[in-house]
Amino acid sequence: MRLHWAARLFMGLCAIGVALPIVVVMAAALNGGRTMAFPPEDPTLSRFTEFFVSEPVWRAALWNSVVIALSSAALAVLLAWPIAYWVWRENDRASKTLAAMAALPFALPPIVFGVGLGFMWAAVGGLGSYWAVILSHTALFVALPLVTISIGLQSIDRAHLDAAATMGATPRVILRTIIVPQVLPYTASGFFFAMVLSFNEFIVTFFVTSSSFSTVTLQIFNSLRNGFTPTMAVAAVTFIFVSALGFSIVARFSDLPRLMGADQSK
Repeated sequence: MRLHWAARLFMGLCAIGVALPIVVVMAAALNGGRTMAFPPEDPTLSRFTEFFVSEPVWRAALWNSVVIALSSAALAVLLAWPIAYWVWRENDRASKTLAAMAALPFALPPIVFGVGLGFMWAAVGGLGSYWAVILSHTALFVALPLVTISIGLQSIDRAHLDAAATMGATPRVILRTIIVPQVLPYTASGFFFAMVLSFNEFIVTFFVTSSSFSTVTLQIFNSLRNGFTPTMAVAAVTFIFVSALGFSIVARFSDLPRLMGADQSK
């Protein structure tokens, strides 16, 4: 019993430790002045209007972040699906090598990957372009849908495939009617994981954009020259909201414990 209450106390303290910085940032976003303070001075929602509507710089940065995050996540899923499917079907050395190469950028330190991409895009003339950032984020985060889709494929009961083949279903029909529907929640999970991390990514974006345009993360960095402003806190609140929304969707419609590596046999 003592251990049970000790575990609850520990988890409660962890929850408070996570929640307190979020509360401080949210409160700082309500400051009416040009500097962040806690408790907020002259509380107002005008900084949210400034971030989402009235300030072109922040509005453009938010639009860039949304487009890049959605585009790179979609491309990552499209790239991960055939690789994961090949590994699941063949499980040979070639497929495993390709999967390892696709996952390698995510394992590298971001600054190493960012510097390498900066030199590469400069050599081919793509440095500072929109599509270079999207492709860079795709390469960085393709490992996430690759993992989730692979987990979904491994969860398919082979007896279903054998039964469909016995009844005369072709491989294409089996893929469309059995495999894809069962793996769809895991595919969506990979998309949201990649989208959230892309939306919050800074280091690779910093090296690839070459100051030609800004995302929200880059705009926060640029705004630091003028001090800590409440609008930066609004941007942080936006990050929190997008992350919470993405992970909540994954938890609601997918098998989150399995995605997190929990042993399903226990």
